[in-house]
Amino acid sequence: MAVQKADVNIRLQGFPAANREAQVSLVSEATGKKFETRPFLDGTVTMRDLDPGMYELEVRHPNLMLPIEKRRIRVFPQPQPTQVNVNVPDVIFKDTKITDIPDMDLTPVQTAAAAARGNAQQVGGKLPGEAIQAADWNLLAGSVADLAAAVGQLTLLASPRGHDHPEIATKIDEVQSNLRTFAEAFGKTVLEIRRQFEADRLRKNTEDVLALADVPPATRKDLFDRIDKLQFDVQKDTPQYTQQLANVSAALLDQINDIAVQKGEGGADFLADKKVMELSERTKAYRNAGTQTRAEGELLVHQRSAQSARNVEKK
Repeated sequence: MAVQKADVNIRLQGFPAANREAQVSLVSEATGKKFETRPFLDGTVTMRDLDPGMYELEVRHPNLMLPIEKRRIRVFPQPQPTQVNVNVPDVIFKDTKITDIPDMDLTPVQTAAAAARGNAQQVGGKLPGEAIQAADWNLLAGSVADLAAAVGQLTLLASPRGHDHPEIATKIDEVQSNLRTFAEAFGKTVLEIRRQFEADRLRKNTEDVLALADVPPATRKDLFDRIDKLQFDVQKDTPQYTQQLANVSAALLDQINDIAVQKGEGGADFLADKKVMELSERTKAYRNAGTQTRAEGELLVHQRSAQSARNVEKK
């Protein structure tokens, strides 16, 4: 029995001016296949004939270094499309204003028309007397609806271009590209420096705590090897690094608890030691934060962890 295909409707809302240049992509977690398109001016995107399951949704804009939205969604095997809303806050464009003047960019219309044509061709070629299945009919109906929507968009794209200066446009594009490249490189460097600094603090704090207890050499080596790997992997992307950091922090918290249990009645005094409290608060912040998907989120986690440690020192 054939697997039922599914559709998904994605709507960008909050800042209509961003719809024109936005890029929407879906990547199947099961197959790795990527589906990419651009929305209409009203912010709507319809992707059809997908396999049901988990997908990674990403919405990007050329004026921004980071995605507008990046999250996991589930496409359900149902007749009606899965609905996904994406909030586009205007505040993220405060330094990169987008003039709200429609251009005659027919790319979304062309994409929708081409997709409708392809879907219609899939269900063509029926022989006399051959049954038309519900899935074929739904695909054809969806294709006609997509084509109608695409034609409707043409009525919104009749804004003529004014007198153009290609040499100025080229220079502006060059400057913008240079600024974007510099900002990305600078942001990445700042994040790596912060990771190195926090990993060094974590190692020093761990050394101080393990010096207070009789920890087996194998356990001690395993913990320090994990921390050293953090220092080595500072160039990893945010999801990988923060997951690794959360795992190391969980292991350190488990070790602190084991030491307290081994000390028996002296465990309470051990846990009340400022060095132990500092390491506990630092690692709790990382463990509880878990995996982060964005660099700015990771930086906030580092700040919270450092502030928790400073609060212990002030006591």
